[in-house]
Amino acid sequence: MKNTIRGLLLLTLAFAAPFTLAKSDFPSRAITFVVPYPAGGPADLIARAVATRMSTLAGQPVIVENRAGASGNIAGEYVARATKDGYTLLFGSSPVLVINPGLYRSLKFNPLKDFEPVADFGSMPNAVLVNEALPVSSIPELIAYSKAHPATFASAGSGGTTHLSGLLFAKAAGISLMHVPYKGSAPALQALLGNQVTMTFTDVFTADPFLKANKLKILGVTSAERSALLPQVPTLQEQGMKDIDVSVFFALLAPAGIPSEVQQFLVAVSKRVQDDGELQAQLKARGLNLPSQRTPEDLRRKMKTEAEAWKRLITATGASID
Repeated sequence: MKNTIRGLLLLTLAFAAPFTLAKSDFPSRAITFVVPYPAGGPADLIARAVATRMSTLAGQPVIVENRAGASGNIAGEYVARATKDGYTLLFGSSPVLVINPGLYRSLKFNPLKDFEPVADFGSMPNAVLVNEALPVSSIPELIAYSKAHPATFASAGSGGTTHLSGLLFAKAAGISLMHVPYKGSAPALQALLGNQVTMTFTDVFTADPFLKANKLKILGVTSAERSALLPQVPTLQEQGMKDIDVSVFFALLAPAGIPSEVQQFLVAVSKRVQDDGELQAQLKARGLNLPSQRTPEDLRRKMKTEAEAWKRLITATGASID
């Protein structure tokens, strides 16, 4: 009986205590998540939610450092060249991990070779938004309107998913859309509010406050499945655009070549973070669809498959940055 009670107590402590690994003192100091975008955006907010939970489990602070610029390439190169000890990690998303390799000929790092996948924390679709005054209420109606009138779309900048979503939409719909790039989502949305453009594509988290305030209309989301944040909104596929499946995923990666015991620790603690019900609720509230396949091997396959798909789209549309 005593042995049974002792075994249950040890099991309880194992689940409650910070992670430890044999023959390793990792982590013995703070871990840094490098985020490739400014503070306050979706990637930053998601990274901070994950970092807070990981701090508790790892027994050391997990801090977020924002290194914005060059569509995420500054942060990507920084982490790829960082000391391979597991203390500097990339909390990246689709642009830096799978889109930029097809857009930038002079990229100074290779996401598939220079990073070790740790954990996938989910994906977020873009929303197709129009001004409240535009006389359309569905994607087929928007396509018909764009065929009958000169049409434009605003993006948060050239080369990002808001730009590429517009190009893919135009190609799939067989319409001509003039691209109007802005420096970020905020000015792009202001242009739409001012009726200066026909439509824009932006992530569902950024779009949600405008929808709740009835300032803009949402006609669809770009993912194959409906958004966890906006489940009432149909996908583009449901409205006849079968070839469109665009989401931005958010993932934790380490520089390739970190010690195996450190990698095992990061994967194990990330798995516990992924399983945390409170965090899952927070991520869904931030617009994420949680992944069904969550191992590092799943993430590596996802990166490879999406990089190939984005490269085909970029080649087909002629999009380029340098």
